Amino acid sequence: MSLHAAEAVANAVLYEGYVLYPYRASAQKNRLRWQVGLITPRSYAESTGSDPWFTHTECLVEAGPAATLTIRVRALHVQQRTVDEALAIDGEWRTVDALDVEGRRLIGWDEAVVGEFTREAIVINGPAATWIEPWMLADARDEEPVRDGSGRLAARLVRRRRPVSAAVCIAVEPCGPLRKIRVRVENHTPCHARTLADRDDAVRQSLAGTHVMLAVEDGAFVSLLDPAPPHAALAASCANQHTFPILIGRPGSRDVMLSSPIILYDYPAIAPESPGDFFDATEIDELLTLRVQTLTDAEKQEARATDDRAARIIARCEDATPESMRGLHGAIRKVDAWESFLNPPDAAPEAAAVELGSVRFCRGVRVRIEPSRRADSMDICLRGRLATVAAVYRTLEDVPYIAVILDDDPFGAAGESYRRSLFFHPEELVALPMEGSAT
Repeated sequence: MSLHAAEAVANAVLYEGYVLYPYRASAQKNRLRWQVGLITPRSYAESTGSDPWFTHTECLVEAGPAATLTIRVRALHVQQRTVDEALAIDGEWRTVDALDVEGRRLIGWDEAVVGEFTREAIVINGPAATWIEPWMLADARDEEPVRDGSGRLAARLVRRRRPVSAAVCIAVEPCGPLRKIRVRVENHTPCHARTLADRDDAVRQSLAGTHVMLAVEDGAFVSLLDPAPPHAALAASCANQHTFPILIGRPGSRDVMLSSPIILYDYPAIAPESPGDFFDATEIDELLTLRVQTLTDAEKQEARATDDRAARIIARCEDATPESMRGLHGAIRKVDAWESFLNPPDAAPEAAAVELGSVRFCRGVRVRIEPSRRADSMDICLRGRLATVAAVYRTLEDVPYIAVILDDDPFGAAGESYRRSLFFHPEELVALPMEGSAT
């Protein structure tokens, strides 16, 4: 049993949206942050009706006689970073939005540190049981001095974390032949913020990127996305709020689950071609690398000053080589659903055929277009036009569709070489009699 299998994806979830392209504090998208997995103080959540004050996970386990459970909750504890400028009067400081010291740009910004709660060796057989565990994230303050070229103390970066008082509620109960596991994470931090205008203040007393990892020994989790038929009804009874558990690790394994605030399928994985995080796991590394390379020197300087993680992104993109960029250009994974598509056992589309009743559609058959299924405006405009079949394709679900070239295509015979095919389902085409055949 190990939670190591979940760590790479869990870290991507933890930092999702932490700082977004163009990675500058002044960018509009980086002024309203902490959108994923945020658990705000209860009083603030109930006053504003916006961000939630809890997450609730339910999942199922096939438990062996010695089944035990490990639960780990992870979140970011937001840390406010301010810039203090040293005044001429000895020992006096004033807080500023930004400051340049010897070519180094200093910017006020909210960073974060990782907070974790772990409960191990929970026995899940036996009668229903509930545990309520406090989880305290302590306050902290530290200073980073910044000196000028002469060694004089010119500024300081002050980092402050405010205390967060949370609770992790764990429950185990029989559920038919299975065991139902509940994990609820709540934020009970006293908070004076009451309006959306006070959100920044509330966020500094919140948990961000919150997710739960569960590992079972002598047992197996049940997929809630694709449960075995005997467990389908029980899986449907699981109520999850602001998060959803998915299987994680090696495909087919069922000893680790990740309850994620981001919608994922079972067994998500970080692409091996990805050289590092961009804090937006839905984006394409190649695209973001190219976009970062278009930033001006001033924009890159601000991004570096915004956050150390942003600075590492800038450095990685600047150091990209033609070889590393080619590695980002795309990859095809051969999974079961793709196998027949990538290596079709049948003829190539230009030599394939499909039968509809007594009619056989194949390359060279002349047809009249009669759209009837999911017709759009283009289909309607083509109603009654004559065409010739160019190829027969099939979807991954083995549904046939037919490529045709219009007889009156202005490119004439060259139309096919320009790939000017139009696509229809077989029932939307009427085969015309062959020349010289009886009508």
